[in-house]
Amino acid sequence: MSKKSVVGYSEHRRTDLHIGEAGDKFTINTVQDAEPIVEANKRRYNDYGDKLSVGKRGEWHHAASIPFNIWEQWMKDTNGAIEKDSKLLARYLNDPDNKYFKVAPTNI
Repeated sequence: MSKKSVVGYSEHRRTDLHIGEAGDKFTINTVQDAEPIVEANKRRYNDYGDKLSVGKRGEWHHAASIPFNIWEQWMKDTNGAIEKDSKLLARYLNDPDNKYFKVAPTNI
């Protein structure tokens, strides 16, 4: 029978170690419930209101909240480039499939 151990735990995610029956194979699995982050983003996104209101234009605004596991997958997919390339990050965040990682209905 395989063995499972929790090797890391925080409020946001859990990392498990699975060791195979023969002890010669293992898998590390990290899980996260992204629903609270996505739901909070949806509320902010839908409550954003008028894009021209004071304080909603210019630079340095809260633009997105990305779950850890999604960020790690994007880092893997881009070989780490997304961390250094703001245009690549903007392309990912402006993708309609990633709409609810953003907290405002604006293009990044």
